Amino acid sequence: MKKWKVLILIGVLLINLLTACNLPSMGSEISVEDLVATSVQQTQNVASGDQEETEADVPDAPPATATLTLQPSDTATATVTLTPTQEKPMVSVSVDTNCRSGPGTIYDWVGGLLVGERAEVVGRSMDGKYWIIKNPDQAGTCWLWANYATVTGQTSGLAQYTPPPTPTPAFYWSGNWTTYIGNEGGPYLPYLLSVTVDEKDFTGLIDLGGGDTVNLTGTIEDDYLSVSGTWVGPTMSGSFTFFAFGIGQFQGNYDNGFAMSWCGTKGGAPAPSPCGKY
Repeated sequence: MKKWKVLILIGVLLINLLTACNLPSMGSEISVEDLVATSVQQTQNVASGDQEETEADVPDAPPATATLTLQPSDTATATVTLTPTQEKPMVSVSVDTNCRSGPGTIYDWVGGLLVGERAEVVGRSMDGKYWIIKNPDQAGTCWLWANYATVTGQTSGLAQYTPPPTPTPAFYWSGNWTTYIGNEGGPYLPYLLSVTVDEKDFTGLIDLGGGDTVNLTGTIEDDYLSVSGTWVGPTMSGSFTFFAFGIGQFQGNYDNGFAMSWCGTKGGAPAPSPCGKY
């Protein structure tokens, strides 16, 4: 816009100059009106051109905002490796086996695993002689002798247990016992054995019926967990040794020329398994 205003001003000055000098142009006189008309026309042309130039100089309007559609990138497919669930170790026995509060017969009987039953294994003893299992008969765990046990499943990660403190002996030899006598491994014959105790003196009686009896006389050891002595029957005699096998159970043997198994139970405890101990 400033450019054409300057041109108009120059044109007016030229007109004044020409008028003052009265200069001829190409042999003919140019009237003031023609000059003014020419100047005005040129000025308009220039102004028109200047307007176009000015509009051309105006920066283009910003382009319409483009909508950018983002294509989802390739999604990495995670490869999931399924780890097979480890089978819980389970134990079964080939012979009915007691389960105790610790390793060995000095510990209380708290349950038992029978042939055909299975129980979950949760640990093992440091020496590998016992499995620690979920007690089949009550809440908690117990120690199962591994001699007759077969374990299936993963056992490498099992915890190793140290034996608990030895319990204070609370074994009572006195009372009425159901005893089992026979060859090692059976079959066994049941007999009722009545025992009396005087300090460490052990006396037992089996009534065979018909006036026949078997009499036992022995001495209880200092730990109160074993007793040994002799027995006398109607026609035979020999020695015997009994070992406490938990509350209300004992294992043992007797001799009549051959080593025989002899075990007993009372107070509702199951028959010891195995029966004999030598």
